[in-house]
Amino acid sequence: MASKLELLEKEEKKNPENTELKDIPGLGPKSVELLTLAGINNPSELMNATLNDLEIAGLTRTMGKKLREGVISLFPEEYPDFIEEQSLEDIEGVGPTTAKSLREKGMNFHLLETTPVKELESRFGITQNSAVKYQNAIAESKGGYFQSAFEIMEKRKISDTFTFGAESLDNLFFIPELGKSGIREGESYEFFGSFRSGKSQLCHQLCVTVQLPKELGGIGKKAIYIDTEGTFSPTRIIQMATRLKNETGWDKPLDDILGDIMYARAKNSDMQQGIALKLLEILGNQKNDFGLVIVDSVTAHFRAEYSGRGTLADRQQTLNHHLSILHRIADTYNLSIVVTNQVQANPAQFFGDPTTAVGGNIMAHWATTRCYIRKSKGEKRVIKIFDSPVLGENETVFEITEHGIITSE
Repeated sequence: MASKLELLEKEEKKNPENTELKDIPGLGPKSVELLTLAGINNPSELMNATLNDLEIAGLTRTMGKKLREGVISLFPEEYPDFIEEQSLEDIEGVGPTTAKSLREKGMNFHLLETTPVKELESRFGITQNSAVKYQNAIAESKGGYFQSAFEIMEKRKISDTFTFGAESLDNLFFIPELGKSGIREGESYEFFGSFRSGKSQLCHQLCVTVQLPKELGGIGKKAIYIDTEGTFSPTRIIQMATRLKNETGWDKPLDDILGDIMYARAKNSDMQQGIALKLLEILGNQKNDFGLVIVDSVTAHFRAEYSGRGTLADRQQTLNHHLSILHRIADTYNLSIVVTNQVQANPAQFFGDPTTAVGGNIMAHWATTRCYIRKSKGEKRVIKIFDSPVLGENETVFEITEHGIITSE
């Protein structure tokens, strides 16, 4: 009979973190060497790596998938729900050579599904017939184009949300049918209001709260901040993060919180659009790392560069294309998109608040949820659900303090 020590040693060996790479079925010495040089030293790290990581290490994607199948055969109890990352080679009609060529141009499986056929033809050299064929194949692999309303509801119930870091705001965004509050993944939000209304402050705090672990109301993911007006402040992030750490016991270091906010300064509308297009490409290799993209503000450059009635049609068309790219980022990678928007006074309105958001109908039809923020007494602000398919036109009050946004007393 095996001793207790032998049983413990045997059990320890079954742990994928303590098993050597050479024990994976089908993995030869050369591949072990390539993986080790890439910093992948055990089956657990192999399972956590992306197919892109394995390709960079020197393995083909097909080989990477086979090796992961070998790991699952060794440790079925460790990976009962593992779903392999889908790649271009999985699409019927796409061979290794075509897949490699498309990947070098920034294409990936998820992006191929959401890119318009005309763009696939012009930017990526895919013929119209092939593009339609590939997109049909992707749809069929997911069960077809149609789903029941019940299936959609069930998916939304298990979708991730993250907190604003202020109870009054979370309550305002609560959806009873889903039992969810806060910002939802895959949705688009617009915050519009006058200067000093608190739009950028909200964006800064969301960059922190998205990083909170799930048990503290976050989703444990990184944020991307596209700054068009030079309002981003790392100091403000530190102040907000320090408060949340003190209140929740969150142990993530401040340097790591700052390090998990990717920042880009867009100095004109062309650069702003280029950054959004670049995100479509680079997020393919970091699909599960990021949970939030912020554009603060989305209309500032367009408003400044397209002045006069003669440029209005061009401005709206260009803005519409930019917003469609942001929508594709949300749809392709299941990210939350939050934009801020400037306002202007409507001279034709004689009664009530004449404040209207810049961008006209283009902006009005873009966001899933639109919110109007206005100043109140002191540092208090009123935020109202201006338009949403799932939220009523309610409002609440929050307060901007030295340590961030909190529920107003």
